[in-house]
Amino acid sequence: MNLDHVTTSDVAAQDTCALSGPLPFAGMGTLSAQPGFRPVRRRDLMAAVNTVGRDLGLRPASIVVLDALLSCLPCKSAETGTESTITPATLLTVFASNATLCYRARGITDRQLRRHLLRLEEVGLIRRRDSANGKRFPVYRGGKVVGAFGLDLTPLLVRAQELRDLAERRRNEAAELRGLKAHIQSLRAQCLHLDLDDTAVQMVEATRNLMRRATATVVQARAIVRELTRMLTGGSRGPEDDADVPAMPRLDDAVDTPEAVAETRETPATDGQNVRHKESEKPYTKKSCARLQPRFWERLASVPEFYPHPPTSEQGLRRVLYDFGKMLGIGHGAVTMAIGRLGAIGTLQVQDQMAQRITTIADPERYLARALDRAVKPGVGHGQHLPCR
Repeated sequence: MNLDHVTTSDVAAQDTCALSGPLPFAGMGTLSAQPGFRPVRRRDLMAAVNTVGRDLGLRPASIVVLDALLSCLPCKSAETGTESTITPATLLTVFASNATLCYRARGITDRQLRRHLLRLEEVGLIRRRDSANGKRFPVYRGGKVVGAFGLDLTPLLVRAQELRDLAERRRNEAAELRGLKAHIQSLRAQCLHLDLDDTAVQMVEATRNLMRRATATVVQARAIVRELTRMLTGGSRGPEDDADVPAMPRLDDAVDTPEAVAETRETPATDGQNVRHKESEKPYTKKSCARLQPRFWERLASVPEFYPHPPTSEQGLRRVLYDFGKMLGIGHGAVTMAIGRLGAIGTLQVQDQMAQRITTIADPERYLARALDRAVKPGVGHGQHLPCR
């Protein structure tokens, strides 16, 4: 981020506000040591923080504490009493007591305040400047405050423009999401008038609950629009129309067993760790599908949102893999390759984890290809790829 290098004299600060001599105490926050940043109004800054609080990993209570800290900054005009902008000439180290901060943070307890201050420090929005005895107090020169020990808000102000830009993007996305949700409702109503099979009906019904979640994203909404539009333009598709879907490879020497599913923790695409492989004992059949699916279905985080009831046949599982893959932006060929290399259960688990991180994945097919490269190695003595443990 480009910063505007501004000195106290550039912003018309009084000469007595800047320390020209040696610091009276080491480690305190001073006007002369503050970096440059664009002046910003406190209200605008808090509006941005409220909008991007989830991106910063902050809970509402922590944002309230941050607002209390900002309220302690001396940013009121001495002549008119109106609020002025926060500039590099504003001392950014807050030396108010815990009792004052608790009062301004809507009456939280001292223990709660300490916990939220620690969180604000962890995410890099404040910096502690402790005195030798741990007390907060200002340092004067010529009758004016030129420094202080306390809670330094410099990290927040340095990132002010970045946070405001991010908040603007989030507001634009929220506006787009509202429009997409309305469009999805219209598409859902049209799809429910089609002659759909049970799996497709479950997916259509699940879109309503998914769009009601606070964590729903524009990426998810666009994927749902694409899938619902495909249903409308292509019509319903019954089991007899699945000739275009290649048969699932039979893994006679390795199958997805409950034990392998239970031992699966993360796809190697996310942690980069070495993977181990396990030979299985029974082939994957319709009967084993009906028996195995409930064992691991409840462990999935995103797929059950669209398909509450697990498929009970090999054909039904393939339908879920290809349909959910389309919602993630993964083409038919990429899903087929994943099934051949990871197996049906392994592919479903990768898709489920991709759905949880879809907002951070720019190219889903490339992500899946990297997952396949990292997760699969040739099985010893069989010349085929086996599902990772």
